[in-house]
Amino acid sequence: MTPQVKHFLETWHHAVEKRDADLLKAIMAEHCELHSPVVWKPSSDTRYILHILMGVISIVEDFSYRKQWVEGNELILEFTGTVDGKGLVGFDRITVDDAGKMTRIEVLMRPLNTLVEFAERMREHALRYKPEAANG
Repeated sequence: MTPQVKHFLETWHHAVEKRDADLLKAIMAEHCELHSPVVWKPSSDTRYILHILMGVISIVEDFSYRKQWVEGNELILEFTGTVDGKGLVGFDRITVDDAGKMTRIEVLMRPLNTLVEFAERMREHALRYKPEAANG
């Protein structure tokens, strides 16, 4: 694992645990791309992505990472949590550039019933940022 990836992971986990938007922003590359389980069209608006990431860690109760895989600058982080008492398992697939900044994040989740509840709550959260974001 490169020092940049190691630093990214340490900062990412700390930022998620502390719900620290400034730390997340510090490790995001300009024009980072988010591929969400809720909408088809990816977003590359850094401020919007930060808004969404903060929404995820506030909507998913007991959010925690339980495994990670690293291959070069590609990371897969497995997470668990609940949404309104329904359990979920998901994966963040993250690409980090040579400077240790996140350039891409793709999020996958299951099961469907929890994903539907999550999507409804995230849509409300996304609409607080900009209404057109939830229609993509």
